[in-house]
Amino acid sequence: MELSKATSDLLLELDTLSGGAIKRRADLGILLECGRDGPGRKALDELSFFAKFLHRTHGIMARIGRDGEGYGRLLKEFTDASAKTTALLAELLSGAPDDERRRLTATYLAMTPGALDNLLALCRDLSWYKNRLIDVRARREGAR
Repeated sequence: MELSKATSDLLLELDTLSGGAIKRRADLGILLECGRDGPGRKALDELSFFAKFLHRTHGIMARIGRDGEGYGRLLKEFTDASAKTTALLAELLSGAPDDERRRLTATYLAMTPGALDNLLALCRDLSWYKNRLIDVRARREGAR
């Protein structure tokens, strides 16, 4: 999928913001392109929120372990956020070209352990996009 200049510039900005930590750059670019306008924009914004939540929750769960206090509650929140994240990803992908939609669906939405690992890696990248949204909003509010 050909990315617009705006999307390519945004990816460069995210690369800088993340210190080069973006791992799924091409796939993130497709999602950013699908979310540039119309209903895709709302889906991308929501997806980035849930992706950041999922990424952070997964990290906490790994840190405290299965026997850690609150793990059961975190697991439920993780499961709920996973369902919402995958639904939003599928919604956003409905605007992608057929070949990209099929590839990304197989990569991130299949019911396999590998797809879950891939989804978590994509969520980490999407969390950088969410951080950027927060920074832009804070700058706008500070300029008022």
